[in-house]
Amino acid sequence: MRKLALDLGTKSCGFAISDLLGIIASGLDNFIYEENDFIAVLAKIDEIMINYHHEIDTIVLGYPTNVYDGSKNKRTYLIESFYTLLKQHFLNHEKIKIVYEDERFSTKIATQRLKNSCVKAAKIKKVKDKMSAVVILESYLSKNHFN
Repeated sequence: MRKLALDLGTKSCGFAISDLLGIIASGLDNFIYEENDFIAVLAKIDEIMINYHHEIDTIVLGYPTNVYDGSKNKRTYLIESFYTLLKQHFLNHEKIKIVYEDERFSTKIATQRLKNSCVKAAKIKKVKDKMSAVVILESYLSKNHFN
C-alpha cells in the first residue's frame, strides 16, 4: 500500500506519495489554497485517494517543532488541529492510519537538494513544499519500511 505525506502550511501544502512497496517517495503536488482553508486540503486528499484507487493506507503529517529543543510552536498547534480534522474526516475509514513525522530541517534539505540539482530560485519557490513532503515521507519510510 502507498503512503501519502503532507507538508502543511497556512496557504500551501506539499504532497508526496510512495510506491506500492513503500520504498520510493515521489513529489506529487504543491497545492495552493486560501489561508487556513483546510477543507480545500481535505478535498485535495480525497481527490488523491480517488486518483490512486484508494491504495493509500497511511497519511504522514509533517510535525513542526522548534529546531533546538523540540518544543511546540504556533505551527505545531495548527498541525495538531488539522490532525483532528483529518481523523474526523476519515472516521469511517479504519484502514487509513494518520501519523506524525518530525519535519525539522525538511525544507532546508529539500531546498539544498534542488540547488544541488541546479534548479533556479524561482522554480525552487514553486516546488519546495512538494519536495519537503518527499523528505518527510523518506524519513517515515526509512523508519517504517518493514512495518
